[in-house]
Amino acid sequence: MEASGSYKNDYHPNEETGFTALKSRMNQHQSAKVVRLSPTKIALRIAAGLALLLVATLVFRNQFGGVVNSSAVVTPNNETKELALSDGSVVTLNQSSQLVYKSEFSKTERRVELTGEAFFKVSRDENKPFVINTETALVEVLGTTFNVRSYPNDDIFEVYVETGKVSVQLKNDGKNIELTAGEFMRFDKSSNKTEKGLDKSGAPNAWRTGVISFKGQTIPAVLSGMERLFGVKMELQNNQRTDCLQTLTVEKGKLEEAIEALKTSCPKLKFTKTDGGKYVVTGVCCE
Repeated sequence: MEASGSYKNDYHPNEETGFTALKSRMNQHQSAKVVRLSPTKIALRIAAGLALLLVATLVFRNQFGGVVNSSAVVTPNNETKELALSDGSVVTLNQSSQLVYKSEFSKTERRVELTGEAFFKVSRDENKPFVINTETALVEVLGTTFNVRSYPNDDIFEVYVETGKVSVQLKNDGKNIELTAGEFMRFDKSSNKTEKGLDKSGAPNAWRTGVISFKGQTIPAVLSGMERLFGVKMELQNNQRTDCLQTLTVEKGKLEEAIEALKTSCPKLKFTKTDGGKYVVTGVCCE
């Protein structure tokens, strides 16, 4: 395993051996003399990888009741990955994400652990719900397609349903939210506020499709979608009229074209790029 990389699906670490070795090293450290070391970059990577492996193993044991047939897939910050689960469900992981799952699910449910973002295509099973455990909520389905976004350092937790029905139970207050096709819910961890609505642009799936089609969307909604697709910050400094709606399509890798298209529709909008790569947007679109 590389320090930044992913676990192989068929790889199962020996956590007992790793934990015993760690305890032995800790005991030695208490009475050992301080010596100077000159590790190479390769040695550092190996050490970091072993540490990550040990931590991940302990987490698996805690979350899955000590069962050792659990696996994890971790994607680096510039890759996505698709994997098939034992029940026939297919998961597409976004970059910088992790999925922990069992090689064989239990008789009562199909449970996985998600950190980051993933699109799920769940095989239907009326008798065995599919449950996604995240830091913020439990997401439960019987069989559907949907997207879950739950990055630890992101204030926004989001679920978007493409087809079928999804149940989301927030962990902070136990509130249960039902979503159907086309609906999304967002929970802001910083303000403790929940939003539910219809998505008309496909923005939640933009990381997979590479395209967002805005149809009658407000300027803030368009800029928010552009942030998500292009990975840049758009800071809107002026209030915009809620009836000032835009229709345009933007594609991944074509940020400047998207800005020009919006400026053509709204000539009074000005985009200023800062040294940090953020765009400050001033002016108004509709008077």
